[in-house]
Amino acid sequence: MRFVIRTDRPVTVAFEPTAAECALEPGRPIVVEWFGEGDDGMVSMEAENFVVAAPSGGYSRAWDADGLEIYIGPESGPEAH
Repeated sequence: MRFVIRTDRPVTVAFEPTAAECALEPGRPIVVEWFGEGDDGMVSMEAENFVVAAPSGGYSRAWDADGLEIYIGPESGPEAH
């Protein structure tokens, strides 16, 4: 599954289970893709944090508004920052 996170105010996006975080600014969306067979991935907004939890047995990858991969864990690609 691939989806886009957009915001109208600055927030921090936290990726679980790695606990990696990145800043999300208005007008600078993040694209997230889930890999794996599980169907229990979750997203939630908690105060100023947007939490993305990968599906059981799966993992997430994410790209910034410039198309560069964001390092969020060991499954991130070799070019991730």
